[in-house]
Amino acid sequence: MIDFIQKYRDMPYEDRLVVRAFLGLCWSAVLTCGKFFIGLFTDVNLCVIAVYTCAILLAKLQCVRGVKGSSPKRRNVLAAVFLFLASVVYSGFMGSMAFKSRSHGDYGVMYAIFLAVIAFCELGFAMRGIIRTQDKGYQYFEIKIIDFCIGLIALLTAQIAILDCTTAHNVDAYNSFAGMGVGIFIAVCALYVLFAPKIALAGRERQTFLLKEAQKNGLVDMQQDAAKIVLCRSAVYGSYVYSASIRGPFVDGQIVRTSTLWERMPLAAKIVCAILSEILIFVWLFFRAVFFFRTFDLPGRLKRRMAANGFESVKTDTPKD
Repeated sequence: MIDFIQKYRDMPYEDRLVVRAFLGLCWSAVLTCGKFFIGLFTDVNLCVIAVYTCAILLAKLQCVRGVKGSSPKRRNVLAAVFLFLASVVYSGFMGSMAFKSRSHGDYGVMYAIFLAVIAFCELGFAMRGIIRTQDKGYQYFEIKIIDFCIGLIALLTAQIAILDCTTAHNVDAYNSFAGMGVGIFIAVCALYVLFAPKIALAGRERQTFLLKEAQKNGLVDMQQDAAKIVLCRSAVYGSYVYSASIRGPFVDGQIVRTSTLWERMPLAAKIVCAILSEILIFVWLFFRAVFFFRTFDLPGRLKRRMAANGFESVKTDTPKD
């Protein structure tokens, strides 16, 4: 066991992520099977929960297999299909709560708070993973997106438990609408997973261009040794810049990201932000989501911009999907 722990610590972050994902899948699969068989004899709702959980786990499994090199593009499509199936089942399950009475469990305040703490921890780790993996490869990124979806479901479960502890009326309607919202979000994530190979930056950072029509070029000064083209500007989250060298008629470079505001902050400013995190976190998350959508398909955006200025994209050796 000690040797395994040491070997795990020596692994690169990507390999450790895959190991954790695989071990988590095994444990969750055991729990899901248990829920399904118990539900067969006690409560059909447990069977429904097991079905959408199983679909999410299958989606995550496809991402793990894609990372290991097993037909990554095909695995990516299967992951999107399973995740979308999970969203449909979950939305239907939560939507039905608005139309039928549900027996409220006597969870207790401490149990509800415990569920909420676990859910927020899951969301926090998933968000941290999303930030760390966004430039590692779309399969790694998708694993963390699925973890985020699992965290949202856990958070909604905590909400149900907390509301059951209150005397509020129509809590089933509130939970139902919130659940359908989460289901729609998971469906959007499934669409992203499907199109990730075409819109994600990971694996497509390097871009090479050949100047074909010099009279159109008003973008790159070919007399210089290097060029920089800003593709998406942000003082807070870091700008994406195409940084390239110029060799004759060729422009060859990488799409890179500049340092974020957090990385540039002095320690005192970081401490202040940590103190105000309860207020700032939601604002930061909202605009981070906006920035995420702004950075869709940066390589395609660069190619269109270069083509308008007389350049032709030249294929280069790219990493395996």
